[in-house]
Amino acid sequence: MDNGTKKQKRNQRLSIFELEALREAFRQSVRENDVTETEWARHAELFVKAALQKGSQLKRA
Repeated sequence: MDNGTKKQKRNQRLSIFELEALREAFRQSVRENDVTETEWARHAELFVKAALQKGSQLKRA
């Protein structure tokens, strides 16, 4: 991957609709996994990592 591609990936931004979809998916994950409010930060970290991995897998296909 060249530097231009790396820079382009870094500069990608999510739309308000994509952010709202992620927010709702996180809320659903919290409900389904019975995550307490004190565990939200750690759960959010894992949730974002999983979402990024799924996103990169979709782009490779």
